[in-house]
Amino acid sequence: MPKVKIQKKTPLAPTDAYTKVRDVLSKAHDLKKLDPSFSIRFDDVTLTGSANGKMFRAELSIKSSASGSEVEIHVDLPLTLALFKGTVEATLKKKLEESLS
Repeated sequence: MPKVKIQKKTPLAPTDAYTKVRDVLSKAHDLKKLDPSFSIRFDDVTLTGSANGKMFRAELSIKSSASGSEVEIHVDLPLTLALFKGTVEATLKKKLEESLS
């Protein structure tokens, strides 16, 4: 199963980074285009999220770092979507940049 790992460091506090990422990902209509059955759940206490759909599964975590926080997204794709790994990765990187800028 192809995997995508995206990491982004930010000077924001973990709770601030989480709020921004959550707000952008919860309105991510282009992710719905990749997988119409896509749904995402967030846990405000642990600063994590998980997304599930027919096409992929993803986990989001935000951890404290010395200079702010680090956002990580891990995505598992089925073999049938291996050719779209780059598209998924580019879309998620764009969403992270958008949310943390």
